[in-house]
Amino acid sequence: MSAKENLGDYYADTAYTPTKRQHWEEANPERDTIIGSRLSWSRRTQDNGTNEEYGYNNIAISQNWEDQRVEKSLEGDDIFKGMKVCYDHQSIMPPNYTSMAKYLHITMAFSIGFFCLFLFVLCLIIFGALLFWVLGSEDFSYFYEMSRDGFYYLIPLILPCLMLWKGGRYIERKYPEVFFGMRKGPLWQANRKTGLFTIYEPKNAWEKRLEAPFWEYDAFLQSSPDTQGSATYSLILYHPFQQVRQKLDAQFPPTKMPGELVAAWQFLQRYMDVSQPLPDVPGLEIHRHKDPATAAADERKGRNPSYWRDMDEASVKKIQEEKYRKNIRLR
Repeated sequence: MSAKENLGDYYADTAYTPTKRQHWEEANPERDTIIGSRLSWSRRTQDNGTNEEYGYNNIAISQNWEDQRVEKSLEGDDIFKGMKVCYDHQSIMPPNYTSMAKYLHITMAFSIGFFCLFLFVLCLIIFGALLFWVLGSEDFSYFYEMSRDGFYYLIPLILPCLMLWKGGRYIERKYPEVFFGMRKGPLWQANRKTGLFTIYEPKNAWEKRLEAPFWEYDAFLQSSPDTQGSATYSLILYHPFQQVRQKLDAQFPPTKMPGELVAAWQFLQRYMDVSQPLPDVPGLEIHRHKDPATAAADERKGRNPSYWRDMDEASVKKIQEEKYRKNIRLR
């Protein structure tokens, strides 16, 4: 008996269950593919998620979004139109940042990283020279010259990084509409209630490029080199017959740990699967009672409705670290 038959008319006929994917795979053994590692579909997905999904701050962020939704009386797609994000029991629509916002975020991230790196090298040079002087291996002139050269070569690198870092913080504080600039329409939507995964046109707000049942997509891990030549992985959904692909970076950021994105794929399958409860992560807890399959499962298990909210930050952090250690071993 299907989840729809069990739970009335809440879910659409297109709502996802693993059986539908299994039948689709059997009917389409030969299908188009793209470069990358194709990820498998689980018949019954484990309750898993990325490191970020288990962040303690997600409790407050989710509650803030819910308070805004209630205050503005938003439902369905109007949630994204009014708040530029949706993350609840019905759908996931991540923020769609403007190019300027993305540039500012990337620039500030690199400036912080290089500032710390150059400052560490400078401190290492000064400390090393000081150690040689104190131990008597070199005289004071050696310490002076090494320190002078360190400042001469590294301060011109440290100061611009510091200026970019603090400049980004200033823009974030004074001009949040620029720093957190978002487009009017979403990039994509994963809708648990309907079972549809929708890809939108990037340049035309809310114009659908493709809307298809979730089980018709294949998931891939694709790698690309970063600035240092190391492999960075992204999670991609690809429709093999429409030949349309969508990166999921906005919700599941690129990472050097492929296991984290395997966990992201498991999380997304679990989120869409109406034969199972929602993933048990902090950010979705306040929505669990609104989803019939989840509410029924929680009642059977006697789950504490405030399981995550009753924890202190250290306890949530411990669970988050345990999940992460498990995720990095996933393949």
